[in-house]
Parts: sequence; C-alpha cells; structure tokens
Amino acid sequence: MPEKSGNTHSKNSCVLQERALDLIGSSEDGLYQSELRRLLSIDSSKCSKIVVKLQGSGLIHREKVPASSTYLIKLVHPKRDISWMYPHISHIDSYLTEFYLLYLLRGVSA
Repeated sequence: MPEKSGNTHSKNSCVLQERALDLIGSSEDGLYQSELRRLLSIDSSKCSKIVVKLQGSGLIHREKVPASSTYLIKLVHPKRDISWMYPHISHIDSYLTEFYLLYLLRGVSA
C-alpha cells in the first residue's frame, strides 16, 4: 500500500533532523548553519526550518556570528559529555547518547 505524501514528508524531515544532529555533534566546536546546509544538500529555507525545530526541542543552541549572516550551531549536551545525565556512569556508549537524542527529537513519552 503506498504511503501518504504527508507521512513521507514527515519521515524525510526526521531523517534530515537526525543527520543534522549527527553532523552538528561530530564537530567539537559546533557547525556553521551555512556549512550544515551545504553538507545536507538542502536550500537555506529548509535548513532554517530544521534548525528552528531542533532548537525548539532543546537539542541545539545557535548563536549569531558577528559580522556574518550565519549562525554557529552546537549540541546543548555534546555527545562526548553526557555526565550531566548519568553522573555515576562515566563509560556510557555513544550509541546510547544518539538513542537518547532521537528519543528527545521524536518526543516519545513514557
């Protein structure tokens, strides 16, 4: 049975958001929004929508770059530093971090 176009659009959006989180998290000093747009191969409008959604979910922080028209984007809680979440476990696997970020992104509730 073919999928409805709304479902396909939603899935594509989630995939792009996941890729964006991965790219942002892979850069220790953050990533410029213009670079994120280029790496995702999408137009600036679509990139802005993704960034605003991730920021609204509390997953990323973005700051205006002085004398520029772009933003620097960073994860609110970088993958390598999740001690804020599990202070008693210092060896947590990065897979669990990515899983947690996806959990937050998709708004799954218990």
